[in-house]
Amino acid sequence: MGRSESLDPGLRELLSRLRDRVRRYIVWDSLLAIAALVLVVFWIALAVDYLPVRIGGSEMPRSARAVVLVVVAILVAAILSKWLFGRLRRELPDDSLALLIERHHPNLGGRLVTAVQLTEQNRQHDSHSPVLLRRVHEEAAAAVDQVEFGRVFRWEPIRRKLMLVVPLLLAALVMAVASPQTFARAIGRLSLLSDSPWPRKAALEMVGIESPIITADETEEVTTELLTFEDKTLRLARGSSTTLRIRAATEELGHIVPDVCTVSYVDDAGNRGQSNLRRVGRVQDGYQSFVLDGPPLTSLAESVTMTIRGLDDRLLDYRIEAVDPPAIAEMELAIRYPNYLRIFDAGGADPNSEDQVLAYQAGFRIREGSSLTLRGTSSKPLGAVDVSTSSDQTAANLPSSEVVGDGTDREDQSEPAMPSVRISDDRMSFEWSVNDLREPTSVRLVPRDETGISAQASYRYFIGVVRDQVPETTMSMKGIGSSITPIAILPIQATAKDDYGVESLSLTMALRAASDGSDSDTTGDEEAAMKQHTVAPELDRDGNSEWTFDLRDLADDGTIPAPEPGASLQIFTTAKDRFDLAEPHVVRGEVVRLEVVTPETLLATLERRELEFRSRLEQAIDETRRLRQSLVAVQSDALNVLKEDADAGDGGESDDASENESSNGDEDELRARQRVQLRIRQAELQASKSTEELAGIVVGLEDLLLEMIQNRVDSVDRRERLETGVRDPLSAVVTEPLPRLKRQITSMERILMSEGESGDSAGSNGDSVADMTTAANDAIATTDEVLLSLSAVLEKMLDLESFNEILDLVRGLISDQEELIEETEETRNQQVQDLFK
Repeated sequence: MGRSESLDPGLRELLSRLRDRVRRYIVWDSLLAIAALVLVVFWIALAVDYLPVRIGGSEMPRSARAVVLVVVAILVAAILSKWLFGRLRRELPDDSLALLIERHHPNLGGRLVTAVQLTEQNRQHDSHSPVLLRRVHEEAAAAVDQVEFGRVFRWEPIRRKLMLVVPLLLAALVMAVASPQTFARAIGRLSLLSDSPWPRKAALEMVGIESPIITADETEEVTTELLTFEDKTLRLARGSSTTLRIRAATEELGHIVPDVCTVSYVDDAGNRGQSNLRRVGRVQDGYQSFVLDGPPLTSLAESVTMTIRGLDDRLLDYRIEAVDPPAIAEMELAIRYPNYLRIFDAGGADPNSEDQVLAYQAGFRIREGSSLTLRGTSSKPLGAVDVSTSSDQTAANLPSSEVVGDGTDREDQSEPAMPSVRISDDRMSFEWSVNDLREPTSVRLVPRDETGISAQASYRYFIGVVRDQVPETTMSMKGIGSSITPIAILPIQATAKDDYGVESLSLTMALRAASDGSDSDTTGDEEAAMKQHTVAPELDRDGNSEWTFDLRDLADDGTIPAPEPGASLQIFTTAKDRFDLAEPHVVRGEVVRLEVVTPETLLATLERRELEFRSRLEQAIDETRRLRQSLVAVQSDALNVLKEDADAGDGGESDDASENESSNGDEDELRARQRVQLRIRQAELQASKSTEELAGIVVGLEDLLLEMIQNRVDSVDRRERLETGVRDPLSAVVTEPLPRLKRQITSMERILMSEGESGDSAGSNGDSVADMTTAANDAIATTDEVLLSLSAVLEKMLDLESFNEILDLVRGLISDQEELIEETEETRNQQVQDLFK
């Protein structure tokens, strides 16, 4: 049995209806509060998120929207907990409800409260009259119809909330009906279901960064590649210069093209700046392009964060990270010499062995035909190395896809191997090899790291080539002139030199008969038709060799035909080096042409040379006589100068009046001394000239004698006369008297100069006069000795000339006799033939 069972059913229904209305009031009040909160926050957040876009700003970031959403959720939870569930959980007793009604209906006079309270169960200690209670109960039940619930509740809070909620809700409904996309975008952004930006007048799109492709091949035009941002981030090489590209939608796509697009940037060093993009090209596919080719993308030094603005659109927080490009830290060269420069041992050598490994230096050159390997060390792991050469012989311009880490080439192995790059397993070094390098080559390398970042300029390495030179060969024949006898001996001294050694040297003697014609140079066919004899003399370490062609022996053993007067010989050397890369280096030395003459003709030529030597000797004698006269004059002048110095020293001190005259006298003495010194030096030069002239005559006589021996002409008596009567005396004059004469003349100059430096001592001047007299007399005596010797030689040459004339007469008589005998024989033969007619 409830506590209100004794209540009148009308009163009980009244209290129950009031209880339900109180709870509905709480629910509506709480819901209106939540609606007001959500709508107010919605419109405020929408304004904060959208209105900056209309004035050129940016949307509220996701983090800010998340904060707003969390705050709203917390406030809604608080309202539900405190205002709704907290109040709904409270009990509403009947006496409190009755008291609430009594408060707003004073006409009840407390009857309703009294009836409710006195009818509660378990109520004790109340003394009342049952009749009175019944009467109060009846009066309260009779007044139920007078109770108005509207007077019980305070409707002002509800009205205030409605006044806030209804307009905001209507506005939201109008927005949802008028622009469902805008309303959905707002709900999505504020609820974090979407991050799509608000539509703008302008629509900017990031195209990317246009970067030049750095290649090793400079013959190709510079091309570019378009790099796109990933998560608004792009990596570029430090120091690179690139171009930023964006595009703006045009009216065709419902947008306005900005007049100016601006990029604001800040780098990691804190430097800030702003640059304008420039419009390029025409509208294409509904878009207008804009580019930025200035700061901060010119010579990029630091990582930079950029924001691009154009009208009300923004491209926010695009970041370019500057990374160090790979660099070649070290470069060394490994060289293998070609076979023509290598000397293999008996067991053979490794054909792939390296002869030299050294660090690269500017101006480096290798031998022609060598194999070269460039070994580079990188500053960071490599992904590829682009290589190009400027030589016509080799060309390696390998794309990155053809260079792999294990050093294998992806091309068909059947094709000729091209110079390629091999990257080591740790990707910190690489090798590039080329075989048989014969031309100077400029190698350009562009390293790339594993992410595709390349060096911003190619590394250049110039490899010069030292070409193998053709060998040089010379030949000389001592004692052989331009004419030889048919039985001559030809001693040959040949030399062959090459930069890397001579493989072989040959001597060739070609004989052309007298009937073959002129002395002009032979053609190839004529040379082939000539009788040739070739020998290969051994070379010493210095490339020298000696060989002798004995024409008499060669003719006797049938090697060559017996030379006849009028024939000609051609002798030349042929040298070959070890070069084996192309056509062998074979060079022919200068051709020496010799005319074959009779011994008489050769002797006549030698006699003319003797006459030339006699003329030169006569000239030397005449110059020596003038030298003696000059020495006599020098002696007289030198003694006068020395005596004047001695007299000046004996004169003592002069007074002031004669100082000027003494000064003029000193100047005259100095000039006189200089004149004597000049004449002494002229005499010394004349002595040297005579020595050299006579030495030349001696050498010429030696060649003449040797030529007579080599050609096997004349008798031993004639050679001995020329040796002992002419050459040896001349050689003796050149060896002893003439050098002594030069020393004596030099001593005269020394005495003259030492006297001038010794001062005015009378004793020293006297000694100088004596020394000068002795030196001059000795020089004159030596000159006389030379003159006597030369005159004796000249007389001997005149005797030899007379002797030669007699020989010529004898030769003429013998020749006439031989001709007479031949004519006699022909006459007799003719007479015999006439007898048989």
